[in-house]
Amino acid sequence: MSFSAKTTSLRYAIPKFSVFLRFFSYSQYKNAKSNSGFDAIGDAVALFSRLITMRPLPSVVEFNMILGSIVKMKHYPTAISLFKQMGLRGITPSIVSLSILVNCYCHLGHLGFAFSVLGMVLKRGYQPNAVTLTTLMRGLCVKGEVGKAVDFHDSVVAQGFLLDEVSYGTLINGLCKIGKTSDAFEFMQKMEGRMVRPNVVIYNMMIDGLCKDGFVTEACGLYSEIVGQGISPDIFTYTCLIHGFCSLGQWREVTQLLCDMVDKKVNPNVYTYNILIDALCKNKMLRKAHDMCNLMIERGQQPDVVTFNTLMSGYCLYNDVDEARKLFDTFVEWEIVPDVWSYNILIIGYCKCKRVDEALILFNKMHCTNLVPNIVTYSSVIDGLCKSGRISYAWQLFSAIHDGGPSPNVITYNIMLDAFCKIQHIDNAIKLFNLMFERGLTPNVSSYNILINGYCKSKRIGEAMNLFKEMRHRNLVPDSVTYNSLIDGLCKSGRVSDAWELFYAMHHGGMAVNVNSYNILLDAFS
Repeated sequence: MSFSAKTTSLRYAIPKFSVFLRFFSYSQYKNAKSNSGFDAIGDAVALFSRLITMRPLPSVVEFNMILGSIVKMKHYPTAISLFKQMGLRGITPSIVSLSILVNCYCHLGHLGFAFSVLGMVLKRGYQPNAVTLTTLMRGLCVKGEVGKAVDFHDSVVAQGFLLDEVSYGTLINGLCKIGKTSDAFEFMQKMEGRMVRPNVVIYNMMIDGLCKDGFVTEACGLYSEIVGQGISPDIFTYTCLIHGFCSLGQWREVTQLLCDMVDKKVNPNVYTYNILIDALCKNKMLRKAHDMCNLMIERGQQPDVVTFNTLMSGYCLYNDVDEARKLFDTFVEWEIVPDVWSYNILIIGYCKCKRVDEALILFNKMHCTNLVPNIVTYSSVIDGLCKSGRISYAWQLFSAIHDGGPSPNVITYNIMLDAFCKIQHIDNAIKLFNLMFERGLTPNVSSYNILINGYCKSKRIGEAMNLFKEMRHRNLVPDSVTYNSLIDGLCKSGRVSDAWELFYAMHHGGMAVNVNSYNILLDAFS
């Protein structure tokens, strides 16, 4: 066969090869979902290597398909590497190729490179579409640079580029997440001015943001507005509003929303029910919370681990840890696997009821089920041991997590500080206090209050006053507990005039003076 015949034959083969590539792109994505993409990514790279050595080279469209397939598998560095190989082979990238590259850099957080690619797009005379520009705005928002995303929006709009509802949704979502709901609302109005109609997703972002900022009435007004416009609210709309009204304890409005859901045939999901159950538990309506759980099951919704954890927390709030344990034991029946918080709720409940041995049994059981206790678990057990007088055991556990485990936080240290001070081991407490600084932790007001109170009880008032001065030096504002401990310590040391001066400073410094402050001084004057 002549060279020209071979070339002609190859030209006819390329369209068929494109069909294969489209099938390949789909099958790679399917494989990636089923086997984590290890085989699929290898096949994609192998196919790319075969294409890059063909003569003549296939069109850039074929390479874009492979790059797109690799991006779907979230192998962004691989896609960038292959793009560079295309450049070395002299393949001119299309707007699609460059958009894929922008997407890769944004997912990796390399926004400088992403904007460099945008410059390349403009230099080549391509027109970036809304998808590319939105990708850059989303990258900035993910990095926490929402202000820069807004500035970028203003810049591209001023240059005449058109954006769509996804672009505005990205910015509105970013602004709502940083608490700038009013700015987000302005953007929604800009959308309408630019003939881009907000959809239910964008309205949901606004309603969610308003509810989280406590503007539930305004969120409800927005809900009425979208209903008036003929936009159908979805489950997320109702769930956000129900969450907002539950947090305010406005049950009449919650009931009305549930009725609206029934009228519009929008079925509550597990998340909606969990919000209702949580609100009922926190408002001391445990029976109604249990009834809500039963209603949820009747309506065909399967309770999840959050449902049970919420109910368990409700029972522990009433010190009914036995009922909470019964719920915990039914996890198996529902084929639900307890998580770390399931154990934490019960451990805290047992410790609160001074049943520390049962808390320790659960704590040890966690290790047997391959669950890794977090610092809340350890802090709860240490606190229970300290309050039951088993401080040596608590110290062993505290030391163990220092050597290998979740890093103790300020709360964990405060528990041990309080335990040492209560048994008059002030010097050990001071060593532990200094260790906090060595470990890079900053003691809070409670840390200082514990030590100041310990010093005062040990009649070491001078050292307590030095700590008081240190608090101010570290820009920590003493509270009424700090002042009452010092006033009491000064009075018991016979320094009533100094105590009166401190009380006067407390009163005129705007600090809330409670009945304890007066009682301490009255006892001293008597």
